[in-house]
Amino acid sequence: MKLEGVGESELLRRILPYLTTSGYAVVAGEDDAAVWPSLDPDYPEDYVVASCDTSVEGIHFDLSWMSPADAGHRALALALGDLAAKGAHPKYALVALAAPRSWSVETVTGLYEGIRRLADRFELAIAGGDTTAIDGPAVLTLTVLGTTPLVPLARARVQPGWAVAVTGPLGAAAVALRERRALLLEPKFDEGWRLNEAELCCGDISDGLVREMEKFAAVSGAGCIIRAAEVPVAHGAKLEDALTSGEEVELVCVGPEDKVREAGLHAFGVMTQDPSVRVLDAHGVELPLAARGYDHFA
Repeated sequence: MKLEGVGESELLRRILPYLTTSGYAVVAGEDDAAVWPSLDPDYPEDYVVASCDTSVEGIHFDLSWMSPADAGHRALALALGDLAAKGAHPKYALVALAAPRSWSVETVTGLYEGIRRLADRFELAIAGGDTTAIDGPAVLTLTVLGTTPLVPLARARVQPGWAVAVTGPLGAAAVALRERRALLLEPKFDEGWRLNEAELCCGDISDGLVREMEKFAAVSGAGCIIRAAEVPVAHGAKLEDALTSGEEVELVCVGPEDKVREAGLHAFGVMTQDPSVRVLDAHGVELPLAARGYDHFA
């Protein structure tokens, strides 16, 4: 069986037997981030939140119209999205770069400049990593770790009947891509901390809103109805951009409707017993979508 056509959720299901799926506060298969108790004697009540994210040249960044520094900034910002979603304070990062031999040294140092530029704003330590040569395209992988005093609610724990909302308008990444403009993302750490404190389950929107809700469904068994007319759309974006565009830093949040409302968010969807994810127009008719988001293995 080839990877093409398998789908990311099915591939994860096949990988899970080889991963550690017990003994942690949030384990593999429950969310995009793992969570375990801290071993720091100065902060024994904290939890470590860890995640890993890969950016591939030609898919996630394009140096023909994006500077290396901007590509590095974006790669770290997207990696930090999982920490922001879990209300964690960023602490450390490891950077692994597989670079084509044809690259200049300045291209490599430019990537690291952009990574460091964003890391400094959050007092994030670039603790090390790895470099290797590759024929191409380049592959940049960032492992990020942070801490939180709260155990974040994993996607696997959401319940039917809970409301769905986002922290801001969606689709700006799609607009920037069409305009060949580097969108310098800012991880939503303040919002993530506040929303986790409000006991909401949050996730970053790396592969598009519909696709992210399908990830919720895959691990929780609860599907979702999205009321398309109520989804906030970024300036210049189309509705389909807001529904399916990835690489967003806004957070999708799920929780009891009263908690979502008290957090100052407007719900545009609801989790359902039916595990499917459906997008309905203002008349309750299901909208056909040309794509449902990004799936590496579709």
